[in-house]
Amino acid sequence: MHGRTATKALAVAVVLTLIGAAPAVAADTSGSASGPVVRSAEAPEPAEAPEPETTPDDTPTPAPDAVATADTDPDVSKGVTHAQNPSVPEGAVWTEHYLPSSVANRNGDPVELHADVLRPAGLPADARTPVILISGPYLSHAGQQADEEKAFTGPSLRHRAFIDDGGLFAAGYTVVFGDLRGFGGSSGCYDFTGPGEQADVRAFVEWAASAPWSTGRVGMYGKSYDAVTGLIGLADRPAGLAAVVAQEPSWNLYDYLYENGIPAENNRTTIDAYNGIAALPGIDHPGTVDGVVVPPDTERYRTNAAYEQTHPECAAGILADTLASDRASSFWSARDTARRAAGSTVPLFLTQGWTERNTRPEGMAEFLDAIEGPVSGWAGPWDHVSGNDVDDEGRLKMGRAGWIDEVRAFFDAHLLGAPAPDPAWALQDNEGRWRLQASWPGVTRELTAPLAPGSYVDTGRGADALQPDEEVDGSFFGTAPRDAQSIGASQTLSTPVDEPTRLSGRASLSLRTQGTGVAHARLWDVDPAGVPTLIVEEAAPVDASGTTRMHLRNVEWTLEPGHALLVTVGTTDSLAWRPSPSEQTVTIESGEVTLPLQATTGDVPTEGQPAPFLSTYLADARWPVPITTTASFTLAEVAPTPAPSASTVPPARLAESGMPSSPGLAVGGAAALLAGALLVAVRRSRAGAALERGTGRGGPRR
Repeated sequence: MHGRTATKALAVAVVLTLIGAAPAVAADTSGSASGPVVRSAEAPEPAEAPEPETTPDDTPTPAPDAVATADTDPDVSKGVTHAQNPSVPEGAVWTEHYLPSSVANRNGDPVELHADVLRPAGLPADARTPVILISGPYLSHAGQQADEEKAFTGPSLRHRAFIDDGGLFAAGYTVVFGDLRGFGGSSGCYDFTGPGEQADVRAFVEWAASAPWSTGRVGMYGKSYDAVTGLIGLADRPAGLAAVVAQEPSWNLYDYLYENGIPAENNRTTIDAYNGIAALPGIDHPGTVDGVVVPPDTERYRTNAAYEQTHPECAAGILADTLASDRASSFWSARDTARRAAGSTVPLFLTQGWTERNTRPEGMAEFLDAIEGPVSGWAGPWDHVSGNDVDDEGRLKMGRAGWIDEVRAFFDAHLLGAPAPDPAWALQDNEGRWRLQASWPGVTRELTAPLAPGSYVDTGRGADALQPDEEVDGSFFGTAPRDAQSIGASQTLSTPVDEPTRLSGRASLSLRTQGTGVAHARLWDVDPAGVPTLIVEEAAPVDASGTTRMHLRNVEWTLEPGHALLVTVGTTDSLAWRPSPSEQTVTIESGEVTLPLQATTGDVPTEGQPAPFLSTYLADARWPVPITTTASFTLAEVAPTPAPSASTVPPARLAESGMPSSPGLAVGGAAALLAGALLVAVRRSRAGAALERGTGRGGPRR
């Protein structure tokens, strides 16, 4: 979220909080468009359909002869095609449905959920298909994040590039858009991933799995907030959920609003933005498409959409609730997705930008440590983007082709029964190089080094130091002077490395301190000229006990030969937070940093280009002057263990979409999938002994 570093853009950028960009044109259009793979009502199912926990509405599934044609008025209760409404994807029929949620609204009102269902056109009413569910706050008929003043109503365009280029309807998938409570056509108050939204996700999955046109197998797909709902589903394991694809999620929404109790710069604007999205109306006017009149949203939809506007306690309540800064509070404990996910075996395919300025990788390791199912992922130095997004120059924003193919292969395996590729990670480093490995972070070796003492006055105000109209240069470093001393009161430098040395996972610090204030810790890559580039940072209140512990964010960074690692601690001018400075002296008497190190000798290269955002990050994260600190430790004290070798097979994609359109192609499709299964699945190996978990003044260590 660029509003974290550019104030003038802040008012606009906060509206994009946790919101994915508008659908981009996919550069890779090779997703399978094979014929539908469906099952009749009499055919055996891949899994027993679960008993529903909710009662769906009485809207019938349209039979082929009931679907309106281009010459008739569209009727969403009978089914609407693309010819009648361009918002409907080609090859699909759109209907609306309503179902109850099992958890009442905050005021006791029952919650009615709305779903837009997109079925493959031309199927018999009893043809059963697997379901891909997209559930979140961005699916309103009026627009994803604001009232777009549309000429006519229709299902959301969100993730349309994936739906169209993935050939979902031709392959026999049904797509369901499920509005969370308070959004779109669902009633109730916005709940910020609380028990209400958790119940909504369960209701959508179980309803979709038990529908008469469903095989009973549901996959969830999303980015940002509708990737968070996928993590909720994975944690709660509703009957029928078979796989989750989560792009750039927030792993714990506490970490999105607070850093160890310190408010993030978007702490209030995020909630304001979502309250605005929840207030979006239904479309109350008809439209005309090629001479066919498109009716407005139904009265039922419009009434539900107006719930937040007619219940002002919704917005006031969530604004008040999210003021709780203690991670252990009842409000945030109820939203601890990682805790609920413990032991889940639902397969997960994720993406994560290490350099994200929006949904940063905080809490990712805790979540992955908690679950037991297979995990695949793409991770690298990009911002808040989808796997198939391209920039204005046609470059893939993650730098790697094949996203839609790999997602199709993932869903085909877990929803259609195709051969499953082994879990695998495609990882891009800070030099733009891609490699494959079977798990993340893989095998690492911990190195602990003493920290230099230092003393500073806690004056840092972070984003609050900026004036309302003050311009900044896009960097991470706020308004404080930038010189060899202001980079940090405590500066600890390693000797230059002789061989490429990777940081992979979470570094941690333990500080013995006196005084009251905020400690801002940063790791830097120092080039041979002495100029540092920021790798990762963290802030926490200095603990009154005299010992402050903090885990830095998850990191993936390679130090090239001749480069050194710098650790700094001091007051914060970072624009990521809004701390309340103590104006008192903080003394760091001593401390240690623990680093997860990895060699690069076992790397298995794979195809891919540098993410375009990498050059932007490296420019914004570069401290403008050299440092003068003397080296005091070496990263070679303990030799890093090589990363686990993925394979000696020549580089290739993780998998190819492989559901064939005819029996004659079945062998070829299966072979493509098996050829894509390059990696040997191994259980994630964490750094040496597990990092100690504890609590400090700012909440749990991370």
